[in-house]
Amino acid sequence: MTHRLPAELQRHIDEALARRSDLLNDPQTDVGRLLNGAADNFPGLVVERFGPALTAQLHEGHLQLSQATARRLCDELRERVSATAVYRKMFPRDRSHGSTELAAQHSNPTPWLGNAVEPEVVVCEHGLMFAVRPYDGYLTGLFLDHRANRQRIRSLARGRRVLNAFAYTCGYAVAGLAGGAEHVTNVDVSRKALEWGRRNVTLNDLSDTQAQFICSDIFDYYRRAARQQRTFDLVVLDPPTFARTRKPARVFQIEEDLPRLVTGALELMTHKSQLLLCTNHRGTSARRLSEVALRAAACAGRRAAIAARPRLPLDFRGDPGHASAVLVTVK
Repeated sequence: MTHRLPAELQRHIDEALARRSDLLNDPQTDVGRLLNGAADNFPGLVVERFGPALTAQLHEGHLQLSQATARRLCDELRERVSATAVYRKMFPRDRSHGSTELAAQHSNPTPWLGNAVEPEVVVCEHGLMFAVRPYDGYLTGLFLDHRANRQRIRSLARGRRVLNAFAYTCGYAVAGLAGGAEHVTNVDVSRKALEWGRRNVTLNDLSDTQAQFICSDIFDYYRRAARQQRTFDLVVLDPPTFARTRKPARVFQIEEDLPRLVTGALELMTHKSQLLLCTNHRGTSARRLSEVALRAAACAGRRAAIAARPRLPLDFRGDPGHASAVLVTVK
C-alpha cells in the first residue's frame, strides 16, 4: 500500500477484524463477512471473504468514503487476510434496470485489486466445500448469512427426508447430506443453480443418488409431490423477496405469498417434522414468520411450536433487519 489509511479508519478495521477473530482463525472455514457496512462503522461498504477472493459491495447513496479511500481500505483487508484479489460489486440506487456496463464489470476476471483468481474457486465452511464464482454477476453462489443455519440443518438431518425449496446452489443439501440425511430434494426454477448445486454435492464426496434436483416452481412441485404422496421430515424454505417465472407465468411476492408457501409445505410434512423458515426481506420479522407458521398450522389442524429463532452469525450482527429465521416443530 502506498498510502496509509487515516487513523480512525484503521481503528475501525482493527475492531472489525478483532470481533471476527474466532471466525478468521477457524482452520475449517475460509469464508465470512469482514465488514458489515454501518454495523462496523463503514456505511455503504460490505466486504466478504471467499477463500482467496474478497468481494467489495459499494452501495450508492450510503457509501461515505471516496472510491479511492474505499480501494485503499480493501487493499488493507486483502493484505490482512492474505487474499489474492478483490472484486468490486457496484450497487446503484435503482437496480431494477440492469446496466450493460455494470454487468460487464461484474463478469470481468480482472480484479479491482490484486491478481485474478480462477472463475470458480472452492472454499470451505465448517469443513464442507463449496464452489463459488467471484465474478459471475452480483451473486457468488454462497449466502454467508446462512452459515449458522446450514450447521443447524446438518445437526437435524440424520435419517430424515429433506425438502430444500428455493435451493439455489444447494448449500442446505450439502449440509443435510453431511449430517446423514436419508434423502434431499432440491427445488429451484434455475437449472444453472441446480447444476451448480450438484457440483457442490460431489465436491464433498456425498452421494448424489441421495439427492434430487428438480427445476420447478415451488407451488407446482407441491402439487406434484402431493400426487406422488411424497412426504418430508425436514423442510427448508428460504424464499426470495420477489421473483418472476416465465413457465408458468407467475410473480412471487413474499408479503403476499408467504402464508400459501408455508401451507403448501405443511401439507407434505410428516408427524414430528420441522420447518426452517428464512427470509432476507427487511419488512418480514422473525415475529411475522412465527405468526404465519403457527396460523397456517392451526388452519391445517396441526400442532406447531417455535423451537428456535436463530440469530445471524457474528459477522452479520449489528443489522437486526438484515434477515430473519424461525425453526418450527410440527406435529
